[in-house]
Amino acid sequence: MPGVERLTPRQREITRQLSEQGFLSTSSLASSFGVSDMTIRRDARQLENAGAALIVHGGLTLPHGGRHTEGFAQRARVDARAKARVARACARLVGAQERVLIDAGTTAYEVARVLATDFAGTLITHSAPVIQLALRMPQVTTIALGGQLLLDSQAFIGDVTVSNIAGLRAETAFIGAAAVNHEGLYIERNLELRTKRALMQAADRVVLAVTASKMSSSELVHLCDFGPIHLVVTDKAPPETIRRALAASGTDVLVATD
Repeated sequence: MPGVERLTPRQREITRQLSEQGFLSTSSLASSFGVSDMTIRRDARQLENAGAALIVHGGLTLPHGGRHTEGFAQRARVDARAKARVARACARLVGAQERVLIDAGTTAYEVARVLATDFAGTLITHSAPVIQLALRMPQVTTIALGGQLLLDSQAFIGDVTVSNIAGLRAETAFIGAAAVNHEGLYIERNLELRTKRALMQAADRVVLAVTASKMSSSELVHLCDFGPIHLVVTDKAPPETIRRALAASGTDVLVATD
């Protein structure tokens, strides 16, 4: 990214926080760094010139075209066939009357979309697109978790979401990840960490639904190792280093073939 190497330590820290949170207000940055709003505005202009941020009313957001600002529909088109194969394999794991937790993200959304037509169980989710999908599933009991809405990921997160999850129990949770390697699962920002972990803790069986394209890479935030994951559903056999880590954790693997 042009100009990033010339950023000050404070500006680099702002960039790091922005990658986690998606938006930072000028006033909160000024308070946390103990500087004036004017100083933060000068930082903001330099970050925008470097292509590391976009100045908006009240603060900074990620630049257009960054991963967090891509539209949900656009992300859904990436690796669409692989996601569909993974989703169909996941849907076959679900009984007609089960209680199912659906994570945010495009692969988890695809799982909800392809649930069998005779599914008449309970759908629990913090994903706004899954909630919209449930409007066309009158035979399903839908529990929307609510909370703070992240517009870019179209997911509810935060204290309210975690509190609502705490009173619920599901047979199966379908979880997504931004990256997977031999050390476990990764997500793109710390902001979603508590919510995702709460979803995992609320289910008897945790299924990671992930395409092979996300294997052998990492992201900013480590979610967990493979210990809490009962089953990984993917579209190709994982690399050897990941297979060894899965075996050591007692985590099963299902490779979708259709």
